[in-house]
Amino acid sequence: MLTEKEIQVLELRKKKLTQIEVSKKLGISQAAVSHFEKNAIRKIKEAEETMKLARRLKLA
Repeated sequence: MLTEKEIQVLELRKKKLTQIEVSKKLGISQAAVSHFEKNAIRKIKEAEETMKLARRLKLA
């Protein structure tokens, strides 16, 4: 499950804002933006893999 901050970062990055612009908008460091973004992408990829496996096993 994505955190609210991870969602906020992804939404702003989708609008083509740089990590520095996102950090200023959210009042957090650029390193924190990078961390939230990487964690969110990792979680999304893990969820996709879980869904693929569930479909393969006919659980979803």
